[in-house]
Order: sequence, then structure tokens, then C-alpha cells
Amino acid sequence: MKKSGYKGSTKKNKSKKGSGKKGLFTSILDRISGMTWAKPRQWLLALIPAACVFTADQVSKAILVAKLKYVGAQVWVIEPLLKLTYARNEAGLFSLVYGPPWLYIVLMSVAMVLVIVFLLRPQKTLIAVLLGFILGGGIGNLFDRIRVGYVVDWISMGLKNWRWATYNIADASIVVSVIAVLIFEFFFSKPKKKEAGEEKS
Repeated sequence: MKKSGYKGSTKKNKSKKGSGKKGLFTSILDRISGMTWAKPRQWLLALIPAACVFTADQVSKAILVAKLKYVGAQVWVIEPLLKLTYARNEAGLFSLVYGPPWLYIVLMSVAMVLVIVFLLRPQKTLIAVLLGFILGGGIGNLFDRIRVGYVVDWISMGLKNWRWATYNIADASIVVSVIAVLIFEFFFSKPKKKEAGEEKS
């Protein structure tokens, strides 16, 4: 009788353990439901600069193509420091070649999804704005690649024979914003203080 009672108790314990297990999908849903999501104000802080950069980028490209008309045409603004030139970039950022044309579209799309994922979570005001600039620039160049198969670059800076890679407003927005985010996170972002309850434990 004692043995049967012992077996019965072990079966109950096993059934309790089994009932406590959760599937992977259920665990993911529980984790998502427990997350803190960004408020509408943060999306506004990001989408306004994103829209401004995208608009400025597309308008400036359209004006340049209409004025210069053919690839290679150029106009000096401050000789020899700055000139406007019509260039078609079928490669990646800074005109770097690292794969077929479709790869640039895939990589840029993935990058934009990552930015949106960051914006789903609460961010500091400055970071939200900078992410908006990155998003607007990325969408601007991605729009070019999908629409015409290349990115229109038109800003050329340098001295005599040494010149920086020709770029556009979208490129400038992405590079400057990424650098600003890194500087802020590494040098000015303070680590979060632990809650009093966690410190006591």
C-alpha cells in the first residue's frame, strides 16, 4: 500500500511539472506582452526628421538631374573644395562594391527593419531623433535602388586630385547620425541605476 501511494504522488508531481511547461510560441508571446513599448510621441520625434530627410533627398536629386542632365556633368561651388556633380552609384555606401545589386537592397532593408525595431522600444529623445534621420536617409536611398536600380549622388568634396566619395543628403544623414548615436552611447549615456529592491536582494 505504501508503494502504490508513493507512485501516485510521483505521478501527480510529474503531471504538475508537465502542466507548467510552456511552448516556445507561448513563451515568446508572454515575453512580448511584458515589454514596454514606445509611446506615440517617440514615433513623432522620429518620423518628422525621417520625412524631412526623405523629402529633401528626393527633391535635391530631382533638381540636380534636371539641371545637369547627364552623368559626369559638374558645377563648381567653392573651387577646389566643393562641386556638384551628377553620379550614379550602383554600388554600396561610399561606392564600395561588395556584391550584386540585389544585395544592397536586402542589406538596406534589413538595416531599416533594425532601426524600426529600436524605435519600438522607449529611447531617449536625442536617440529617437537620430534614428529618424537614419531611417529617412535609408528609405531615400532604398527608394532610388528599387525605382531606378542605382542611387543618385551629387555632392563632391576634396582637394585637387584627392576627393571624398560622391554622396547625397541621405548618405550624409545616415553617416552623421550613426556617428552621433555611437558618440552619445559610448561617452554620454549613463548606465541605468538598479532598483532599490534589486540592490537589497
